[in-house]
Amino acid sequence: MKDKHPEADRNFDDLVERFQRNIYDSMKGRLRLAILRRDFAEAIPAAPLRVLDIGAGQGQWALEMLAAGHRVLLTDISQTMLEASRQQITESDLSDVAKQHARWLHCGAQELADRLDETFDLIVCHAVMEWLEQPFLLLKWIEPLLAPGGWVSLIFYNRDGLIFKNLLRANYAKVESRDFRGSRGSLTPLNPLAVDEVLAWTEAADFELVCRSGIRVFHDYVLDKQNYQKDPESVERLELAYSRVPPFRDLGRYQHFLLRKSNTPKILRKK
Repeated sequence: MKDKHPEADRNFDDLVERFQRNIYDSMKGRLRLAILRRDFAEAIPAAPLRVLDIGAGQGQWALEMLAAGHRVLLTDISQTMLEASRQQITESDLSDVAKQHARWLHCGAQELADRLDETFDLIVCHAVMEWLEQPFLLLKWIEPLLAPGGWVSLIFYNRDGLIFKNLLRANYAKVESRDFRGSRGSLTPLNPLAVDEVLAWTEAADFELVCRSGIRVFHDYVLDKQNYQKDPESVERLELAYSRVPPFRDLGRYQHFLLRKSNTPKILRKK
């Protein structure tokens, strides 16, 4: 029997190379970037914004933000990941001015409010929540760091997508056990999340859902490996086309929420 993930927030010091190979350098990474670029272009204000990138990993999205003219503070619980992001940004073809707009902080998400005395126009939390022992606390931790009317970009691993893929693979015992955690060392998270739960958490924290997209709504479900990398341009085009269309959106392996903090408390709003 494979060991389960430890019951604690996950640190990726031991998985840097696997993330680079299996996610960032793959079609999976390409599709994530395509969805994010589209969603941000439609909703997020133009630069310069003060951006906090929590769980920044190897800095793929931070590079995009820096190139767009934003100022970015990259944070991660993994020192190895942070060093990889620093190297990637340093060696990138960004201008010297853009590179100077990057900062780094080795810190867990729950410690940030105590470590920082500034607020941010945009907080990025991509594939962080599902790796936390208590994912429902994330929005509470970051709220003091968000400027009035600020934005949150939240990507999380979709439990329904994981259930669907296990059904397709005839992993019926796993589905019936309701234990969807991956084995130790795998890239399946500690806490795959139900969309309804996350929506409830965002509403309770007084965030407005401005944009929602599914990421990899069909790519991961292609069972014929000969077709897995077939025609990547069409895959990207169709993933973008169906990423907001139910029920395809709802089965995306990841969900992307763009949230905005309300300036008016709920109790003062008109019914």
